[in-house]
Amino acid sequence: MSNLIISENYLKEYTTINNNVDVKIVTPVIQEAQVFYILPILGTQLYNQIISQVGSNTVSAANVTLLDNYVVPCLMYYVKCELIPEMKYRMMNKGVMIKNSENSQPADLTEIQFLMDRAKNKAEELAERTTRFLRHNSSTYPLYTANAQYDEIRPNRNNYTGGIFVGDLRSDEDDCNIIIGNY
Repeated sequence: MSNLIISENYLKEYTTINNNVDVKIVTPVIQEAQVFYILPILGTQLYNQIISQVGSNTVSAANVTLLDNYVVPCLMYYVKCELIPEMKYRMMNKGVMIKNSENSQPADLTEIQFLMDRAKNKAEELAERTTRFLRHNSSTYPLYTANAQYDEIRPNRNNYTGGIFVGDLRSDEDDCNIIIGNY
């Protein structure tokens, strides 16, 4: 029973991540991206339902739509963003090392940051689309709004991490708060 929404092979097939990237590096990054990015988008109860269904290969038709059209594309970009520094830096017995090759030249920090920002911007846009879809289809996904326990994570209302957010002007809800910075 797997608790990964996407496999390493799926990620390599549908992104620019090379096939020679070690699974030992990719798998923990997928798990981290799910917990730190997808869980806050879906909320605890819907996330747990999806993980359970994926693990037992019994994904409902509604969750297939959610996964295929929203969660998986979003997760792929978050994984790509988080994988970039993992590919350059490795924790070894002697400390943090920079991986190198005779036939290639490693990217510098500016280039790495550019690639990470690019992937994160795409992931955040896809996360926002996921949130809008779930809010619009909350009757199809009752677990999306069912998080009530103190230890459960409620779904994000905003998935952007920078700049100024003045609310979704297309929304009928009263959520036009000004958010400045990474809150």
